[in-house]
Amino acid sequence: MTNREKSKPDTPAVHIPPPVIVTVFLLAGLGLDYFISNTFGDALSWLKYVGVGLVVFGFSIALWCAFLYRKSKTSILPHTADSHMIETGPFGWSRNPIYLSMLLVFIGICLFADAPVALLFIIPTYFALRYYVISREEAYLTRRFGAEYTSYQTRVRRWI
Repeated sequence: MTNREKSKPDTPAVHIPPPVIVTVFLLAGLGLDYFISNTFGDALSWLKYVGVGLVVFGFSIALWCAFLYRKSKTSILPHTADSHMIETGPFGWSRNPIYLSMLLVFIGICLFADAPVALLFIIPTYFALRYYVISREEAYLTRRFGAEYTSYQTRVRRWI
């Protein structure tokens, strides 16, 4: 290990913020859906209400998580070092409740916008979060917290 590597703080090395990843896929899907002009159909107009519910639920989870990060005085940003693990609230049933909330908001927006083609973009969004963001974060958290984090992994599922 070089001196430069030693002086660099250990972080998950996630350089593209997850909200940017989700937003890019969502906008790409909505754009494609607009040009294809596809809909769920009038018979499924109730999906708009489900969409609003998912958006509200997703944002509620994200705000709850932000509150817990602030309370524990650790950074919510995935490109910075963590000072504490959080295992309460939504982190007690999902190791990635913020990313789960982003996917819920994504689905909710697609339903509300009556955009079934855009909804298909949830698949590459999931894989981008799972393999670009979460895999890096899990490796970092294992290095940073060791047995405490690996024990947490055995108790709490990655998603739900």
